[in-house]
Amino acid sequence: MFDLEILQVIWWVLICVLFISFMLTNGFDTGIGIILPFAAKTDTERRILINVLAPHWDGNQVWLVLAIGAVFAAWPVIYGTAFSLFYFPLMLTLFCLFFRPLGFDYRSKIDDPRWREFWDWGIFVGSAFPTFFLGLIIGNLYIGLPFSMDEFHRALVSTTFISLFNPFSILSGVFCTSLFIMHGASYSTLRTDDVLNERLIRFIKIGSLAALISFSLMGLMLWQFMDGIVLNANNQVASVKAGWLNNYSLHPDFIFAPIAGLFGLVMTYLFSAKSPLLAFFSSCVAIIGAVITASGSLFPFIVPSSISLQDSLTIFNGSSSTYALTVMSWCAAFFVPVIFIYTAWCYKQLWGKLTTRFIQENDHSLY
Repeated sequence: MFDLEILQVIWWVLICVLFISFMLTNGFDTGIGIILPFAAKTDTERRILINVLAPHWDGNQVWLVLAIGAVFAAWPVIYGTAFSLFYFPLMLTLFCLFFRPLGFDYRSKIDDPRWREFWDWGIFVGSAFPTFFLGLIIGNLYIGLPFSMDEFHRALVSTTFISLFNPFSILSGVFCTSLFIMHGASYSTLRTDDVLNERLIRFIKIGSLAALISFSLMGLMLWQFMDGIVLNANNQVASVKAGWLNNYSLHPDFIFAPIAGLFGLVMTYLFSAKSPLLAFFSSCVAIIGAVITASGSLFPFIVPSSISLQDSLTIFNGSSSTYALTVMSWCAAFFVPVIFIYTAWCYKQLWGKLTTRFIQENDHSLY
């Protein structure tokens, strides 16, 4: 079908598409979970927000499962190394995520304010902490991680949970959290009205402004204050100042990605009170631009090493065989479009405004 190098690039693109799909879909339902205790003041308003995402939240997780499964199959060495390096934040993320399905299913089972408030904060914890840890993990990829490879190509890791917290990764966590707050609030305005809608607009502005500032600061840090690694002409890994911006020199057209990210954030802020639909589309543009910027700046590296540059993992030295990638490509060519079509159909069938009256009339059948 294709030679190995082309297949490796194809799977890098496909995994980026899967992560974009995850960020676009899971991003808004996670964002709603983060703002739930703050944007909604009454129990009915909180039920409105929960039922905005109720038909889709579990289906949105499919994109994350697909993306992680694709990394495991296409880049097994990268999968094993990354999960070893980020063991503690990933386990904490998993434990925090337990609160989400439990909160959605059990919150309205008992008509007690204390019970429901407990699960509201449980949903917040299950949304905010995984989002922040996602940004923390992505930020550390630019810092580099302390691992090396032995003669059997096994990763020897020497990281600690505390060492993952540094100014750039924390800023990345803030950016990711702000991005999801903006996205969740902008999606909610499409399906709510009245006073709740007005509060959501404020969260769109707060999220987009915080994301714009943190995104710009991260770009400044990469440009002026941080080293990055590049592949030189001899295919050797070298550390240079502003190395993570090297792809913009090699491929000037790639500048569209950060511009799209900034443009989307600005437009989301400007359209937040004028056009909910345009605000949501702008939020989608911002997320797509941010993901392409993050992945494209790292390319071809996936997990850089801070202690042994030559052991840094790329899409080329960490991938599966030609046969494995070929078989996976045929499977993806069929199943990924099917999942896209089915997901779009679900959103179309379950679309509609959620009002106080609707919640009251369906009190016993809704979350």
